[in-house]
This record gives sequence, structure tokens and C-alpha cells, in this order.
Amino acid sequence: MEIFVSVSGRICLTLHVLFLFIGVVVGQDPPECTMLTGSTCACVFPDGTKIDLSPLDGANKPAFDFKEPTVPDDFMYAYNPCTPFSSGDCTNVAVCQRSKDLSHYYNIGNPSTAEFSGTGDAISYSGGEEGRQTDVQLLCNKDANTHKYVVDGQISDKHYKLQVTSCHACRGGCPAGSGKKGLSFGSILCILFVVLVFVYLIGGIIFNRYARGASGKEVIPNVSLWEEFPLLVKDGFVFVASCCKSDSSYESI
Repeated sequence: MEIFVSVSGRICLTLHVLFLFIGVVVGQDPPECTMLTGSTCACVFPDGTKIDLSPLDGANKPAFDFKEPTVPDDFMYAYNPCTPFSSGDCTNVAVCQRSKDLSHYYNIGNPSTAEFSGTGDAISYSGGEEGRQTDVQLLCNKDANTHKYVVDGQISDKHYKLQVTSCHACRGGCPAGSGKKGLSFGSILCILFVVLVFVYLIGGIIFNRYARGASGKEVIPNVSLWEEFPLLVKDGFVFVASCCKSDSSYESI
């Protein structure tokens, strides 16, 4: 009987400690993203990963220029995440509200008040004119080509909301190599043209030299065409120029 009580007591004690440990772990708050020292647009997690909006910054002009909110009102909104900008009566601001008729400008976000949420999915600004404040929701999208700016506008009295969607809003930033851009269609055509001309010349020279036994300038493929090419170009210019001249053979009526 004593053995049974002793064993059961140990089991109960073990389970108690286990549930207490699980409760502590589950009850822990997630690690917070704290503002990076010396920055108003980046925060860092305890493991060293960051959310850094500096690649989106527009320097001394708003990266996200004046845009109407999703529910239209009489104002438009501009935002720059890192560097203060000035526009109209908005001086050294992070967020500016402008009337559509350009008659009024309001500071609705002071850059020095920038504060990230604990999870890093939003950044808030206060200290605006007459107590105005703005929340910027940060939406992570790993596609490096997707950068969206959406204005929700006023959500309560003197309180405004914007949305920025970007891979720079993701914890750890954009995927490695995502900033590289592919060749444009025009660049691909130019490369193909150069390659084809090279193959045409080298292949033609080799064929004429060893298959036909040509020598000298005769090894150049279609050599007669290339000799006449400057004259053909000249004739083309003369023809175009003559078409542009008015015909003076008729007298005006």
C-alpha cells in the first residue's frame, strides 16, 4: 500500500511539474520586435532577424505619393517610412494629409514618434497636427515584385490607417536573390541578333574557305551584298528625302 501511494505520488508530482512547464511555455508572449537603434523604420527580433523598410524609402520625397483612400474623402495621403519629407504645409513629416484642392496640408505622423507593434506587423505615428495619428499596417508578401500602397483613410476622429504590402515587410526581408531583375525583351532580341550575325559570319567564312576553296575577300558570305550595302543605304536616304519634298511641277490654282 505504501509503495502504491509512493509511486502514485511521484506520478502526480511529475505530471504537475510537466503541466506547469507546458503552461509556462504556452503562456509565454511571442518575441517582440524592438526598434532598431538609430532607425525609425526598422525593428529587430531577439534572434537577430529584422523588419527593415529602408529599401522602400523615397529619400526626401514620399515613397508612397499622395493617393486617395479606399473610401474616398476630401483628402489624399502620402507616406515615407524612413526619411522625413516636406510638402506644402507638411514639414519634416512621415505621413502627410492633403486636401484634393491643395488648400490644406496636415501633419498626421511625426517620424520621431515611430513605434513598431510587438509582432512587427504595424508601425504607428503620433504627434501630428491637432493630435492626428496614423497606423501603417505592414503586410508581408514574399514576391519581390509586389509593393502595394493602400489608404484606408480615417478610421476614427483624427486617426488614420495606411497599408504597405512588400517583401520588406516580412521578418528577415526579401528572399535571397529576389532583387535581381531578368533581361528585358529588347535586350534578349539584341543578344540573339548579335549571336546570329556572329554565327552567320563565322559559319559562312568557314564554309566558303574549306567547302568552296575561296580565298581573300571571297570567303566573306554574300560579299557582293556587303559591297553594295553603303550604296543601298544612300539610295534609301535619297528616296526618303525626295518623298518629303513638295512637288513643284504643278502650278497652284
